[in-house]
Amino acid sequence: MSTRGFAILGHGKESCRHALVLLAFGALGRILLVNLLRRFGVFPPIEATYMQAARDILRFNFHALGDRVPLYPLLIAVCGLNREAIWVAQSILGIAASFMVFDMVFLRTRHRLFSLVVGLACSLIPEVLIYEAATMTETLTNFLLVTSLWLITRFDGLGENPIRYPLGLGLTVALAGLTRPLMICLVPLYYGFLVPLRPPSNLFRRDAIRRTSLFALPVIVFVLGWCGFNYFNSGYFTPTTRAGQQMMDQVDPYVDLAPDRFAVLRDAWLRSRQREPLNSSIEEVYAGALPEVERQTGKTETQVCHDLASLALYLEIHHPLFCLRRVEQGWMQFWGEPSPEEVNWPQPGHVGVLSFVNTMANFLVREVKATFLVLTLLSIPCALILPKVFTRIEYLTFAMVSWISVCAAFTEFGDNRRFCVPLYMLIIHTVLTRGWVWITATSSPGAGALSE
Repeated sequence: MSTRGFAILGHGKESCRHALVLLAFGALGRILLVNLLRRFGVFPPIEATYMQAARDILRFNFHALGDRVPLYPLLIAVCGLNREAIWVAQSILGIAASFMVFDMVFLRTRHRLFSLVVGLACSLIPEVLIYEAATMTETLTNFLLVTSLWLITRFDGLGENPIRYPLGLGLTVALAGLTRPLMICLVPLYYGFLVPLRPPSNLFRRDAIRRTSLFALPVIVFVLGWCGFNYFNSGYFTPTTRAGQQMMDQVDPYVDLAPDRFAVLRDAWLRSRQREPLNSSIEEVYAGALPEVERQTGKTETQVCHDLASLALYLEIHHPLFCLRRVEQGWMQFWGEPSPEEVNWPQPGHVGVLSFVNTMANFLVREVKATFLVLTLLSIPCALILPKVFTRIEYLTFAMVSWISVCAAFTEFGDNRRFCVPLYMLIIHTVLTRGWVWITATSSPGAGALSE
């Protein structure tokens, strides 16, 4: 099998027609959604800090950078801070990601129509389309994660492209980490997949050393280079100076348990929480506490965030049961806890077509995620007893999504459902493809794709 380009494009005009259908429906679906959002007066969210970071990049005000990792603000800057241009760019990334899913499914099943159905299912998820219209990192993160898995699908185990494969994999995971710092947790996971760690003697083989060097190069240059930039800029070797604010999400319910050495931070935080309305976000509580702490300590916002990270880490270590309870809640949110709008019974006469379709789509996505969790649990004994039940790439996907969900639960809270959105395409691709393989293998022995 050739590893040049997309596999689907090398299988005749019929395959190309299916690809064009995917691209056409992907574009039409996005145009229709944006028109519906405008008609009903729904405006996708804007994260102002990304826009500010993009302005700083355009003004060459690099001293102000650091609170946000740079890749997404750079995309906004390239789009000229124009909301329409950002939407077009993110729509292109979303369609490209669905096309890579289409190609991966075809590589596995060799069935054009089924590959098209999976590609459309990934391309037209309403929640994904809404984030494409928003100024947030979900779309770019999704594109980079799908790209990494596509690279693995195309090159792993073929013995070709000894430079392109490890270098490309290291580059995509490094860029994902510079889009959302949480994705840095994938570096050891991808490395363990790229260079088998057992037996340990494998690490000293020439091929393993070459792969290690090529994989590590972009990670060192981009991720550690950015951390070094922040160190010279703010004095902290970190991907983002906002870690303290984000970690306070975890400890907010029991911040009053902090000892007196954190009295200034603790008391300012509690007073800000009392002043804010009951359902205020952590960002609002943080914004209310920050001026008071700066005034009392004379520190900058970056220094205050660093102190808040120390406070949060202290509480997590010394109150592990509270921490684990919060982690459990965040993990449940990640896997699709229904929103109040989906749970509460709508008022008579207020159920529109758009609301119905969105709620139904969210329900189906939750069911697919539940199936993915079942498959993940099933893969654990299979890996020990019958490893060929699932492919290496499926084991990697199970581990990748599970690892991200755990890391997100330990570091974030309150918006964890959003953190799963960049993984929707990989989850749907894995569940539907695995179901197809099992069904075809059962209905006609020898049909379907092999596990390896």
